[in-house]
Amino acid sequence: MKSIDFREIDGGLPFYMLVGFIGVFVLAALGAAYYMEHNGHWVTGMSNQVIWGTPHVFAVFLIVAASGALNVASISSVFNKTAYKPLARLSGLLAITLLVGGLAVLVLDLGRPDRLIVAMTYYNFKSIFAWNIILYTGFMAIVAIYLWMMMERKMNRFTKSAGLTAFVWRLILTTGTGSIFGFLVARQGYDAAIMAPMFIVMSFSFGLAIFILVLMALYKWSNRPLGDAILFRLKNLLGVFVAAVMYFVLAYHVTNLYG
Repeated sequence: MKSIDFREIDGGLPFYMLVGFIGVFVLAALGAAYYMEHNGHWVTGMSNQVIWGTPHVFAVFLIVAASGALNVASISSVFNKTAYKPLARLSGLLAITLLVGGLAVLVLDLGRPDRLIVAMTYYNFKSIFAWNIILYTGFMAIVAIYLWMMMERKMNRFTKSAGLTAFVWRLILTTGTGSIFGFLVARQGYDAAIMAPMFIVMSFSFGLAIFILVLMALYKWSNRPLGDAILFRLKNLLGVFVAAVMYFVLAYHVTNLYG
């Protein structure tokens, strides 16, 4: 394969339009956070019966998608598919971004953001939530090191090792997130061992779908050619992941109906 040359995005009008478009969502998120903080958590659907509101739904979705957004980077380094190497940096950056976004939303569910300090300084290792804090922060650190290995030419020889570590860690992270629900023995609908592997497969599909959308938008708005070959490969891979998700969800619901 020919040598890969990376260059900066031209900071023209389309680029700033893209930044402005993203800024609209950021402002909407800040407005939603202020509205919830001012009016109380009941606006998210929380009650004495419903213990997790809308923010928790978005938070779990983003955290699970963060693991899957690393698909392309893992394919390029762990499985040595050089065709995906130019997109590996975006994959790693998007993974960190989605995880930070999910954790930011999750902080809203604490009631007061300062309670995060308590969660980070006092650990109950019998709780899966405590383990997940370690998994989330570890994931961001490992992927950040992974990105550094990819971007620093002198460290490129360690890219495969860093990619393998990130790949294993993301599987552990998604298993931990799925176990939050799988360990809820008080909720019969959630109490199932299939939750952990189902979350892993869901992360593959959610993350790859978001990556494809971001990739197409970035290349279109920055006037860069993308080509159909990579998109077709990613599309076919996404189809496999979606089919796997359908299988796990069907097995999960059939098991609950039978029980």
